[in-house]
Formats: sequence, C-alpha cells, structure tokens
Amino acid sequence: MDTAIRMFKPRHHDAWYVSPITLRILVVNIGALIILGVGMLYTAQYETELIGSELHALQAEGRLLASALAEGGVRETLSGDPILAEDLSRQMLRKLVESSKLHTLLFSKNGQLMLDSHQLVGPGGMVQIVELDSTFETWSPKKRAYYFLQKILNLFTIRLSLPLYPDKIQGIETYPHLMETLGGENSAGAWRDVDGRIILVAALPVQKLKNVLGAVMLTRAGDNIENAVRGVQLTVIKIFLLVLLGTILLSIYLSKTIATPLLQLAEAAGQVEMSLFLKNSIPNFSSRKDEIGILSTALRHMTEALSDRIDAISNFAADVAHEIKNPLASLKSAVETFPLVKDPDQQARLLLIIKDDVSRLNRLITDISAASRLDSELYRVEKTTFDLAPLLQKIVEMESDSVKIVLQVEKNQRLWVTGNDVQLGQVIYNLVQNATSFLSEKGKITMTGLMQGDKVIIHVDNDGQAIPEKNLEAIFERFYSERPEKEKFGLHSGLGLSISRQIIRAHRGAVFARNLKDAKGQHQGVRFTIILPAEAPPK
Repeated sequence: MDTAIRMFKPRHHDAWYVSPITLRILVVNIGALIILGVGMLYTAQYETELIGSELHALQAEGRLLASALAEGGVRETLSGDPILAEDLSRQMLRKLVESSKLHTLLFSKNGQLMLDSHQLVGPGGMVQIVELDSTFETWSPKKRAYYFLQKILNLFTIRLSLPLYPDKIQGIETYPHLMETLGGENSAGAWRDVDGRIILVAALPVQKLKNVLGAVMLTRAGDNIENAVRGVQLTVIKIFLLVLLGTILLSIYLSKTIATPLLQLAEAAGQVEMSLFLKNSIPNFSSRKDEIGILSTALRHMTEALSDRIDAISNFAADVAHEIKNPLASLKSAVETFPLVKDPDQQARLLLIIKDDVSRLNRLITDISAASRLDSELYRVEKTTFDLAPLLQKIVEMESDSVKIVLQVEKNQRLWVTGNDVQLGQVIYNLVQNATSFLSEKGKITMTGLMQGDKVIIHVDNDGQAIPEKNLEAIFERFYSERPEKEKFGLHSGLGLSISRQIIRAHRGAVFARNLKDAKGQHQGVRFTIILPAEAPPK
C-alpha cells in the first residue's frame, strides 16, 4: 500500500483529525473573506464626506455668529471708525454659544485674542473652563470593551490623513486659518490632535461694510464623525463575523463532501491492493453528479474490469490444464501400450496416434501462447480511425483463390471505425476461415459491410450446416469446437472465436452468430455478425 494511504487510514477515524484539503479550503475561503473585510473597513471616503458635511454646518454657524457680532458687538470710535467692543461682544458670545459645545475664539483685526468661550469673567476674576475626561477606572465594562475594540480597529483601519493640530498656540501665525481669515477669507479644515481625534476648525471674518473688524474661530471635536465611522465599522465587523461563521461551516461541509469520500476511496484502493476481493470493494458515489461521483464510477469500473480479467486468467489456466490433459492422457496410454503390442499394423496405428497427439499438443501450446500474448497486448496497441471497407476488400482478394467470396458494400460507402486494423483484420479472417470449414462443395461466402445509424455492421454468411440453437453462444467460449463431421478431430484448438470476441469487445463492439432461415423456415446457412461503433472521418 502506498505510504500516503497508510498515513491517511488510521488518522481518518481520529475525532480530532482535520484533513489537509479541509485546511486548504478554510485558508482560501477565510483568507479571501479577511481581505474583503479589511477592504470594507477602509472608510476614508465616508469619513471625508462626513467631515465635509460637518465643516459646512460649522461654517454656517460661524457666519451667523460673525454677522451677529458685526451688528451687535461693534462700537464706533471718536473718529467714527467701527471697532469690536469687548464688553458687547462678550455678552453676545455668551448668549450665542452657551448652549453649544463649540469652542469659540474672537480676535481683533490685528490678531489679538479678545474672547474665549472657555474663559468666563466672574467676581473672582477669569475662570478657565476645561472639559475633563472620565478616568479609565470609572468606565463601564461596555465602554472599556468599546475602547479596546477601537484600538484593535485602528490596527486594521487606513485612516484619513489629516494635519496635526498645534499642541501649543504660540502666536497669531500658529492658529489654523487665522491669517487668511484676517485677510477677509472664509476658511475651514479638519485636523487631528496628538491622540488621533478629529478636530474641526472654521474661521470667518467679522466684517462691516467690507471692513474686516476681526475674526471668529469655531472649534469642534469630531466625535460625531468618529462615532459614525465606528458605527459603520462595527456593523461591518458584525456582518463579517456572521459571514465568517457561515464560511467556516460551509467550508467544513464542502471539505467533508470532498475529503471524506476521497479518503474512503483511498482506503478502499488500499484494501484492493492488499487483497483480491475487487468487486464491490469501492464505495459507490455514482449518485453524485460531480467529479467525486465520476471518480467513484471510474474506480468501480476499473476494479470490475480487473476482477473480470483475474477471473478470466484463473478460468483460462483451468481450461488450459483440462485441454492439455486429454492429449496427454491419450499420449500416455499409447506410449504405455506400444511395448505390449507385437502386431506391426497396430504399432503403426499407435505411432500415428502418438504423432497426432503430439501435433495436437503443439497446436494447443501455440494457440494458447498466442491467446496469452493477445490478452496482454490487446489494450496496448495503437488505435486509429480508418475505413474498414478496403480491409474487407483485401481479405476477399487474399482468400478468393481457395473459396468463392462475394463482397457486398455500396459504392463509395465508407465504414469509418476506430481501432487496430491488424486485430480487426484477424477477426474477419478468423470468421472467413471458420465459414470456409462449413461450406458445401459448391457453396460461397457472402461478406456484407453497411452502416446503420451510428454502427458499422459486418456480416459473414455461409451455406453450411446449422449450429444448434443452444450452442450459438457456447461456440465463443474457450476450447469449444463445433466442427463439421467430415473434418478430422483435433485440428482446431477452439480458441479462434473466443479470441475474436475478445478483440471485438476491446473495440467496444459485439460479435454473435445465428442460423439463417427462409420464409418457410428452411435452413439457409449461418451468419456471423460484427457490430462496431461508427466514427466520424478523420480531418
């Protein structure tokens, strides 16, 4: 048994055994799914759209705030020039942003910070408002799980590339977009802080009659964006896990429908190798309409063919022993009797018997040798597609000197078959020789070649004596001989028709015999028929 089959056989029944083909199917399916899942986690385009929407809303709020400050937060100087008044602007800023989480800064036209919404003036002076994050220890289990999930997602997520928000503001030039805004331009953008969180910034000029009086800057954390993106990613992960589970289950099912039958076929093949019980040893998966079913059917046909050939070889050996025993027994009897006989005529008769038995043994051994060689070479010879009609004509011309043969083939009829022309020629020659033995003194052989549908049919007819109906099939068995009464016994081994049937079956055809009768039921002769599959002409 092959080493691989020996390795598979004991492990196949192990409850924890996973076949290599199962692992390959899982790796391919899960690997493709992971690539798809990682690709779905790429949310840069979605993040860009959310940032654009949030910046648009932030700019709209900034325009309202800048317009309000330009109307209610401005005082004229003695020269009549409008300026932003800090006290008026503070009151308006507090009312406008007190319900908002916006961090709002107000700058004068020379870039000086005037107001900060996170700084309030009270009786004790300036108060800085700082939003403190809760400590990790105070977080709920759900929030902690969400935090760790975010960390894991960050490892597989390709985030949108954003500039780093200044950690410390050191001057007017370090404020995002401030210089452009003091020049009269609206500006907005997205940034990231050192922790990777999104910060949205919108800066708009405070103008009165095209005169820039200052700038208002609004800053908002991009928590909504982060949460929306994480929500999409979590949904993707949930779907991914469900699909992953389904993929694993389907992959295991698929591998079981492939790996398990293959292992069973491998084990059965190993058992066939270790024993000669071939028939019905291969599991039958022919009901499956896939490659496993095709393989099972092919292996079953192969083992049946091997079993038939082994049986045929065994029977052939038994038949050979039986056939050789007869002339040997006759030869032994003649040799033992010869010294006891004194009559010269009887001695001559015994010598003739000895000679005939030796000739019969020689003929048997020659025919048996030819039959054995044919059995081994029958499926090895090269087969081609050829026209059988010229071969029939050649046999007729070769035998026409000794017997009258009539060939009946329609003009320009082509009898295309696939096979070995030497072997098929041997079959037709054997049938002609057999028919010759049964001919009457003035009889003739009629050979007919014709096409019927997808079959090529050859008839070899003679006008000899009838074959008993019960023996029409037996004449194709080994060593069976049905000869004319006038013919001397022992001239034929009885292998010719058996070899002919063997050759025709190897060419996917059939050969049989039947008695010919006229309309009144009178015997007219014997017909041997060969049926072969017709082939298309070679290109």
